[in-house]
Amino acid sequence: MNKTKMISTVGPSSLDKEIIRGLIKSGSDVIRINMSHSNFDEARKIIGYVREINYEEKLLTGIMIDTKGPEIRIGALEEKKLYLEKNKIIRVSESEIVGNKDIISISIHGIISHVDIGGYVYLDSGKVKLEIIEKGQDVILCKILNDGIINQYSKVNIPNLDYDMKFLSNYDMESIKFACENKADYIALSYVKDHLDVLDVNDELISLNNNNIQIISKIENQSAIDDIDEIIKASDGIMVSRGDLGLDTEIEKIPSIQRKIVDLTKEQDKVIIIATEMLASMKDNVRPTRAEVSDVAAAVNDQVDALMLSSETAIGKYPVITVETMKKIIESTEKEIDYLHFLKNSINKGNTISKAISYSAVSSANNICADAIVCSTTSGLTAKLISSYRPACPVVAISPNEYVARGLSINYGIIPVYTRVMSSTEELIELSKKAYRVMLKKDKGVIVIVGSFPLSVNYTNYMKIEEIK
Repeated sequence: MNKTKMISTVGPSSLDKEIIRGLIKSGSDVIRINMSHSNFDEARKIIGYVREINYEEKLLTGIMIDTKGPEIRIGALEEKKLYLEKNKIIRVSESEIVGNKDIISISIHGIISHVDIGGYVYLDSGKVKLEIIEKGQDVILCKILNDGIINQYSKVNIPNLDYDMKFLSNYDMESIKFACENKADYIALSYVKDHLDVLDVNDELISLNNNNIQIISKIENQSAIDDIDEIIKASDGIMVSRGDLGLDTEIEKIPSIQRKIVDLTKEQDKVIIIATEMLASMKDNVRPTRAEVSDVAAAVNDQVDALMLSSETAIGKYPVITVETMKKIIESTEKEIDYLHFLKNSINKGNTISKAISYSAVSSANNICADAIVCSTTSGLTAKLISSYRPACPVVAISPNEYVARGLSINYGIIPVYTRVMSSTEELIELSKKAYRVMLKKDKGVIVIVGSFPLSVNYTNYMKIEEIK
């Protein structure tokens, strides 16, 4: 069973209950809905399918709602796709016009006054690069630097743009409200520029009386990198969204930026996700490239919490095969990880009883080659702490709160289990044994049990090693 989790995006290629079932049974731990491309009716249908599949298959798959964010997009085109020829000149206007090979429009007014001659504009997530050669009041003249085909309403990136767009649009506010009403587990925030954006969303969740949804901040621009420490503190997790990041910064720096963000996020015991073009070639092919396999393996070796598939499962030809392929790469790579080395080089953050117990549980489990750690958790905190030490064995997290259990679906190595309320420590031990047998399908083994003693204590203070015969 993989410790590194998988997030799959549902879109036109996978908007079918049986395909979603295939994604989940092939190893997807979280289903992502991108509100830049989905409407609320479609999102509601996807959530309904996932809930039905979870009930039918006795699983706990998380739901992630990805906000649209303050993005710039190309306007309508005469044809849905437009071919642009290298060295030709094209105008980019703020006026709402239907575009063609001579002129296109962008969705945000006021941008053009903040761009510079000699700067660049990337169309359709970088498929076509333009150089700004002349600037007017509401239009810029650009030279096309490469041949390419762009789609209407696709994304526009302008590196180093010093323009303060409103972070939460009315649509994003409605998306957050929708996520709360439909009990989503995660909100992924697009185009976060600093920690104040995250705090604004947190305030919005408080006003909606929701303290369950976890905030995942997507790092997609230089501004976010500059404030990364504070963004990590304000968030429940971080997603390194390499596509837009590669357009806003020098692309050759992406590997070192990724490693830095991974290390900083893990130091703060937060979830870390790597996204964008993990297996991009599988949109059209049944096999990935060797470079993609190496990319996935490198992220697994860095022991990130999760890897995300975007267009591969949303619009690709082989969504289920792609998930199966990623699972195989993860399984093969994880066999080579030295978990004892990781724990030795990690910081013992045991300045509270719960943290000390969590560290001791992982250390003990690693030393005796335990088959699993079984953790009873009410809030999810102890399970997350245990996960942060990256134990060699799986962590079965049992909780009487379904929302809490499902919210652990993205954390490294955790198998979430929704269980009944326990009345005694003896019952905790018996339920732990049962969860181990059911989830790992083993009749015997050694497990480390973590919980509270007595159960009325509201923090983790108990550890027991149990041999199941």
